[in-house]
Amino acid sequence: MPERLLQHLHSVAPDHVDIPILQPADPFLETAGEDLRRRIFITQSNAGDVQCLRPEFTIPICIAHVESERPQARYAYGGTVFRQQRDGALEFLQVGLEDLGDDNRADADATSIADMLATLGHAGIRDPKLTLGDQSLFAVVVENLQLPDTIARRLVRNFGSPNALEGLLNRLSTGRVFGASEDEADKLAAAGHEAALIEHVESLMQAANIAPASGRSPKDIAQRLIDKAGEGSFKLDQVSAETLRQFLAIELPLTHTPDALAAFSAETGIQFREAGSAFEGRITALVKKGAPLENMTYRASFGRNLEYYTGVLFEAAANGKAVAGGGRYDRLCSLLGADTPVPAVGFSLALDRVEAAL
Repeated sequence: MPERLLQHLHSVAPDHVDIPILQPADPFLETAGEDLRRRIFITQSNAGDVQCLRPEFTIPICIAHVESERPQARYAYGGTVFRQQRDGALEFLQVGLEDLGDDNRADADATSIADMLATLGHAGIRDPKLTLGDQSLFAVVVENLQLPDTIARRLVRNFGSPNALEGLLNRLSTGRVFGASEDEADKLAAAGHEAALIEHVESLMQAANIAPASGRSPKDIAQRLIDKAGEGSFKLDQVSAETLRQFLAIELPLTHTPDALAAFSAETGIQFREAGSAFEGRITALVKKGAPLENMTYRASFGRNLEYYTGVLFEAAANGKAVAGGGRYDRLCSLLGADTPVPAVGFSLALDRVEAAL
């Protein structure tokens, strides 16, 4: 099966890049966020270089694309990836496609979804159920509530983790204020002294003989502590909390979504503007591709807790099992060193889940 699927993918994505199994760990630790960070298998060479077994293809493909200085490319890939705490095998075959540099985002999104469905068809899965979410729409709702920056960032960061997001909303709604702390890190966080807090965290890590590359960086830890300190002294008003919950509760067939978003805007006064136009443009592009919209559902709370995603996210399921998924990640190449933003969207199939669904 892998060879047959790769042959199909190469027919629509002819560009190639070699991605070794052993990868530098830093790009994954610095860009993917907690969800992937806690899943990777890390090793350290005799020279002290921190590396990991390849947990995915997207990040190393983006690195190779940035280094190649190509304006646009479509990469097909396949091979074994390794992830801890996964529902299924810890190492499994994955095939997929990354589309980098296409400024026509609506068409690129629709093409990626159509290519994913076609690839599943070659694997023997017909008419899967597709769930779509859109992080950019949620970001618009958060932005319009005019929350403190630390709170807004924390909400957007938790998008894609419904339980974590609901827990955060509950805590923010109580206005629970942390008591005074004698801990130096807590004091620096409460005062917002980021530089001093980073230095303090670094000293604690050195004293404990913890290498920064083995987990979150001192800067990441400092920012999380500052965010939590801000959260502890903030109370989310009832109207804002209900607005967020009302949006996250939207779930309906994709073709009905524009009307539902318009109704939400009329009731709350929140206008989606560019994000809403992009959403409708994607639906139009899907229609032109002949995609089966009757099998597609929009769920406002659907996402993935990977920090590089920026827009549409999608997942295909067959016989109740998720078998493929992907999304848009326009800021990833910039995080990896690109001088200018690179539009990017892609998808992957987990072949062990495909076989289980079959």
